[in-house]
Amino acid sequence: LNHPELILADEPTGNLDPETSNEIMNLLLSVSQKNNCAVLMATHDYDIIRRYPARMIRCENGNVIEGTLDSIEF
Repeated sequence: LNHPELILADEPTGNLDPETSNEIMNLLLSVSQKNNCAVLMATHDYDIIRRYPARMIRCENGNVIEGTLDSIEF
């Protein structure tokens, strides 16, 4: 528990104001860097994706694919 290898976060910033969302993301980043662990996070918040770029895996048409924010059609 104190030294995770992986952090799973399902919409950790959902329904939060932007300031609190940034605090949560900074906390996840800090814990990840401190413990040298990965964070697997689900989000629909494109602003978070833009502010904290990383490897992105997405579900599209029933398939799991690696993508980038640029490859998403709005």
